Amino acid sequence: MEEDFRSKETSWLSFNARVLQEAADPDVPLLERLKFLGIYSSNLDEFFRVRVATLKRLGSLGEEWKSLGIPDPKETLRKVTRLVRLQGEDFNAAYIQVTKGLEANGIRLIEENAVPTPQRAFVRDYFRTKVSPYIFPLILKAASKLPKLKDLPMYLAVRASKSDGTGRPMHALIEIPTNLPRFIPLPKEKASDEQLVIYLDDIIRFGLHEVFATFPYDVYDSYAIKFTRDSELEFDDDFTESFYEKMEDSLKAREEGLPVRANFDENFPKPFLNLVLRKLNLARSDSLYPGARYHNRRDLLAFPKLGKTKLTYTKSEPVPVKSIKRRSSSLFSSIRRRDILLHIPYQPFQEFVRLLQEASIDPLVKSIAMTQYRLAKNSCVAGALQAAARNGKEVFVLVEPQARFDEEANIKWASRYRDAGVQVQLGVQGLKVHSKMTLITRKESGKDRYYTVLGTGNFNEDTAEIFADHMLMTYNQEFGEDAAEIARFFKRSYHPPKLRHLLAAPFDLRNFLREKIEREIASHKAGQTAGISIKVNNFSDHETNELIQRAAAAGVPVRLIVRSMFSLVLEEDSKIEAISIVDKYLEHSRMFSFENEGDPEVFLSSADFLPRNFDSRVETVFPVYDRKLRNQLREYFEIQWRDNTKARILDHDLSNQYRPADGKPPCRAQFEIEEYLRTQN
Repeated sequence: MEEDFRSKETSWLSFNARVLQEAADPDVPLLERLKFLGIYSSNLDEFFRVRVATLKRLGSLGEEWKSLGIPDPKETLRKVTRLVRLQGEDFNAAYIQVTKGLEANGIRLIEENAVPTPQRAFVRDYFRTKVSPYIFPLILKAASKLPKLKDLPMYLAVRASKSDGTGRPMHALIEIPTNLPRFIPLPKEKASDEQLVIYLDDIIRFGLHEVFATFPYDVYDSYAIKFTRDSELEFDDDFTESFYEKMEDSLKAREEGLPVRANFDENFPKPFLNLVLRKLNLARSDSLYPGARYHNRRDLLAFPKLGKTKLTYTKSEPVPVKSIKRRSSSLFSSIRRRDILLHIPYQPFQEFVRLLQEASIDPLVKSIAMTQYRLAKNSCVAGALQAAARNGKEVFVLVEPQARFDEEANIKWASRYRDAGVQVQLGVQGLKVHSKMTLITRKESGKDRYYTVLGTGNFNEDTAEIFADHMLMTYNQEFGEDAAEIARFFKRSYHPPKLRHLLAAPFDLRNFLREKIEREIASHKAGQTAGISIKVNNFSDHETNELIQRAAAAGVPVRLIVRSMFSLVLEEDSKIEAISIVDKYLEHSRMFSFENEGDPEVFLSSADFLPRNFDSRVETVFPVYDRKLRNQLREYFEIQWRDNTKARILDHDLSNQYRPADGKPPCRAQFEIEEYLRTQN
């Protein structure tokens, strides 16, 4: 395997380590540090469900992996196991630091044996009324086969015995309900008292004697265990079966996927643990991860705020979009005057929702077409589209049914759309539609006129509060014609779109990048201004890596801001500079900037630099022609490039070292971008 290309898995774990750094940073507010611990845990769950499961599949294929241009999956799996265990130690250390910090601020997490006498009645009543109805123990017998257990929920493995030592102990598994809060604040006698919080796990432990009241036991020992299954969906090419049936079968298969990881309490008695693991068919050492008392730490994302606003980031007021007129005027008129660029979450995503709401009742609007990848749970975007259809508009939604872990939600949305009269298409055969595009057609002066919205992130109100993205709203009719051409491709995928301004994978994204990079190389050799600045989430594609290496070797200045996977191995003398920023918001936008002999070009995109984005997904790349907006995006990049507070250097070994200030004033890009946008006219 080439020495200049590291595995996606190890580079992704390096990114998750940067998330963990935020959890350990004493300058980050305490409840935000808990949130980062939750993000880390949630990320790791998905990593095992997808990436580790894939490694194990590849490892079972013998030497076939060599033809795929990837590192040895078995060796990668060994590295992954070592890195995850090391990060587990860092996670536990950060968790202890944070809980001590919470205690210093009047919040204390307690176990079931530490519930003070005045609160015991509350815990007992909570267990009986809220928790007990959802407790269904599974009794383990040495001869019985363990049925398929659910993926991701946590279980308590319970050993019940008699204190006098007589009789045989009983073993059982209890699934911890996921429809109840994981953290329960206990009532305070006085306002000045510290706030006690107990895990749901420990409320169940508190009530174990009631759960097993019909048995003659009086001693209960319990240990947490959680396992993760292979969650990759598989689809065959049987066209006689409907997509709904295929999706239903695949989702069911996901629930029964092979276990790839078991997390468990390190104090779990070995004979009892072995009994459970044998029944789960989980005996490999690279699948076993002993840890602390509690698991499923992704639930820390929902830790109650408890009125402690000083322990969270201050919520900023959205930066107004000054090119949008007052609320009482039409958004269509604002877009006609000039292109509008939303910088989310600094500026309100609600402006996009407002556009759809206006379109849904505007008598001049004929049609709306949109791509859907992930929607908010209670989506106003979907509501506006349904309202538009009910108001007689022609509404078309391309719903991507294979958006990982949102498959079931998207199928449900498709059904709701159809009920409202929306024309729905479930994906494109052989491709995954990842582009973020909305096209509104309006009859003006007897002609169809296009309003096009193109974005780097999903049309999702929930993630728009924490994902940093860009969204362009334009009246450029040629953009609209290109968007209409892409929409036609969705309906007739045998006919590739012919585009003049927009670009679309899998048709011309590779060629576009190759041409732009080779032009910069030629410009530099000719003594002209040249340079490449790229911001993406993932950078792990062989051909793109080679192009960037060649440009840097030719002397072209290359700057990369990459959030997560970064497979390019940079030598110490490499002329490529690369950083990663992990901070309050999740960096999600994709931006490509080329110096173009002193007349800079800026493009925004839905695509990362992974083989799938180039070759097996529908992605859109769009230029920003408005000079003011183009300069704004370039300054946005420059502010991020100056970050010396939350930027980590992506060096040879991905050591995640913070970029040194080198005597320069401190720069925290996400905070400075917000202030910069407030100064824009």
